[in-house]
Amino acid sequence: MKKIMLSLGVLFLIQSAFGQTASISNWILSANVGIEAHDKRLFDYARPEREALLRMQPEFWGTYHLGFHIQRKLFNKGRLAGMLGVGFTFEKATFDRPFNHLHFDVDNFLILRHQNDYKKYKVPISYGLFFEINERWSVNGAFSANFLFFRSVGRDSYSEPTPYREGTFGFCDINGTLGIFYKLNNILIGFNMRAFNFQKIDKIIFNSLIKDPRTDQTWEWDNPLRFDLTVGYTW
Repeated sequence: MKKIMLSLGVLFLIQSAFGQTASISNWILSANVGIEAHDKRLFDYARPEREALLRMQPEFWGTYHLGFHIQRKLFNKGRLAGMLGVGFTFEKATFDRPFNHLHFDVDNFLILRHQNDYKKYKVPISYGLFFEINERWSVNGAFSANFLFFRSVGRDSYSEPTPYREGTFGFCDINGTLGIFYKLNNILIGFNMRAFNFQKIDKIIFNSLIKDPRTDQTWEWDNPLRFDLTVGYTW
């Protein structure tokens, strides 16, 4: 009898999920702000200097995100809707660390320089799924491929503009997020957590200065804790 009741329950959930049409709109225009844990990996950087840097920066959070996205609905299957999107994102990391200033070919002095203001500008292409729990609440899972097109390195204390900047274009990371959204009329409010992050190793901050052992490795799995708040308009 219990197996029959369980089977009936599963069939009811499936029918409920795919027997109703999702009310997710055709378009979503959104903005998000995010906060991420410091990436404090310094590997085998000279021990006294490494310990001093870590002592001076005990805070957990320190990388900040801002983004804008537009998404278009691709399909609707019951309560499930698929969205494809593109956007613009800005990232700023504030952890004070040595970096390879020679990469920028504007300062060839062989001295150690530090930075605590690393900005990256990216274009994300995303694919996400919304599953409606009811007319107000939905859960979301999304994948985003990010392309880096500009970056700059500096210190907040510099009085002059930093010369360490470059325009570039390349695939830099892919990540997945899980979130929950609340819809009120045309307004969509969401809270997301990053589930995974596969990224290209940034040789500007991970290099021989800190004795990074991954000299033959180009990509890495690394996922510092990150949360985002999203506000969108649907139509």
